[in-house]
Parts: sequence; structure tokens; C-alpha cells
Amino acid sequence: MRIRVVGQAGEALFPFNNSGPWTIFRDILITREDVLVTQKFGQKIDALICHGYSKNAIFEANNSKIPKNKMILILWEPPIVHPKLHSDEYLSNFGYIYAPSKEWAKKFNPIYFKWPIGDFRSKLSNYKYRENGAVMIQANKINFFKGENYSLRRISLYKSLKLKYPIKLYGTDWDKLSIKEILKAFVYFLPNFKLGFSINAIKYMNRDYPHYEGISKNKFSTLEKYKYSIVIENHNSYVSEKIFDSLNSQCITIYVGPSLVDYELNENIAIQSDPDHKSILENLEKVMNFSDSETRSLHNTQQYHLQKVKAKWNNQLVLSNLAKDIRNKINK
Repeated sequence: MRIRVVGQAGEALFPFNNSGPWTIFRDILITREDVLVTQKFGQKIDALICHGYSKNAIFEANNSKIPKNKMILILWEPPIVHPKLHSDEYLSNFGYIYAPSKEWAKKFNPIYFKWPIGDFRSKLSNYKYRENGAVMIQANKINFFKGENYSLRRISLYKSLKLKYPIKLYGTDWDKLSIKEILKAFVYFLPNFKLGFSINAIKYMNRDYPHYEGISKNKFSTLEKYKYSIVIENHNSYVSEKIFDSLNSQCITIYVGPSLVDYELNENIAIQSDPDHKSILENLEKVMNFSDSETRSLHNTQQYHLQKVKAKWNNQLVLSNLAKDIRNKINK
């Protein structure tokens, strides 16, 4: 069987690299009887696995007359990031769709899988001696679609300036949002305006944040400096690696995203906030005023629930199971 595996950016060959969990995915997926197609589009193929949007891949598959059960899509982005990827026109090409969200592509009965998380760390700095403040490590992005959380990050940061200890910020592009980038985002929004418009999208867009600490060279080393971490998903429809990065660094975590219980996580693994700055900052102010014993108890509780689930989200297990399931599907 000649199998084409397309990358997230639509490239003709997914970048598996020479080591790591994606090599495990590849080795399970591609058996001795198979050939991984590495040439440019336009080949004869027997199965297609897409990690993103690619018209070329669909064209190649149709020309090869691949049956629908051998056309697989793995979604990695929410609709606000890539509307074309989530369009009925594109999704209808595939016999099976996999998603790390229970909300995406619901019309097409997607198969849910956990977002793959890297190795969990054990040696950490002493929590007791960390800075008694909160940190946010997030990129600054502009998106005009309803439901985006990029603006919530900006609003929460600037509103936190009223607190005794404002949030410390690390991340990319907080000093680079140009008019060109804003216009580019708006032009991207226009053809898909039916998805709804975010009225908060432009708030605090071009203001300098006084507690911006620059780009984090190592997110774990940065997180380990602080007792608290604010984690806001790009969209409230999936649980990504962000919450696990925070918990893995043993930060008390305040989280904005989908219901944690819906994703088989205990409600006490993090402090779940509503997607508004008041809820986020009220929770932050509350925990920052805890006594030492209350802080220690909350920290231990979050770490306890992390330890109970971390194996299930490990990238080697998740990607191995994903490859096995896809393999079974295309062998039918």
C-alpha cells in the first residue's frame, strides 16, 4: 500500500524526524508491505492521511480513486484558526476524522483522541521559595472570530495591573502587532464572517504591557520561578498541552478552556475560570491571599490529580494508539 501522510501546513510529507513519538506513529502506521510516499503531489496512492488542509492531497486521492474509508483527517486547529479546514466541503472528503476536541466536526462523528503531551518532569525547584506572583506564557495573536481567547489574554493582563502583584508576561509578538498583521487577520476573517465577530478582538492591541519580561527561552524554567500560572486556551473547545505544561512545572494553575470534567480530568486538577477577566482575576486574587497551609493543600491537590492522569496523555501512548486505530481503519 502506498500511503501519503500530509503535514499540518499541507506539505506533501509530514515531518516525522528521526526520533521521538512521531517516529513511533510512523513505524506503526507504515508496515513492511507499505511505502510512505515522499514525492511531490501527483502520484498514485492507496491511502491518504492528512494532518491539515490540502487541496492537492484531495486531488491526488481522487485521481487515485481511493475509497473513502482510506481517507483520514487528523484535526489540530480549531475553526477560528483555520475555517477552511473545518468546512463541510473539506470534511466531507474523509471517511474518518480524528480530533483532540469533542466539539470539532461534530456533524461528521469525529473520533476523539487526547492531545499528546511530552514527558513529565520530576526534578523541580522548591515551590516554597518561588516568587509569590502569577505568570502567563502565551503568544500575542490577533483573531477576529467569535470565541477567540487571544483578546481575553490581553484584557486579563491589563486589568491585572490593578492587583498588588500584576501578572508577569512572557511570549512572542507582544511588541510586534503591526497594522499589516491586523489587516491580514481582518482580510482572513471576511470570507468567513458567518462564524461571528469578536467585539473584544482589538482591545489593548497596541499597548505596551509594563510587566512584559520578553521571550521565554525555556517555558519550564520560566514557570518554575512563579507559584501561580494563568493558562488560557486559544479557544474553549479543546484541552491542549498548555495546562499540562503549567501543572508539570508545579504551578498552581488557573485555567480557561472547556469543562475539564468533559475531558476526563478531575475538576480539582486546576482552578477553572469562566472565560472573562473578572473570573480569572478574582480566582487569582483569592489564591494569592491564601495562608501557607491553604496554598500547600491546593498545590498538593492539583499535583495529585495530575499524577493520576499524566500517563494517559503521554505523547508516545497517544500517538501509538492513534496510529494503531488509523491502521485498522485503512486495512478494512
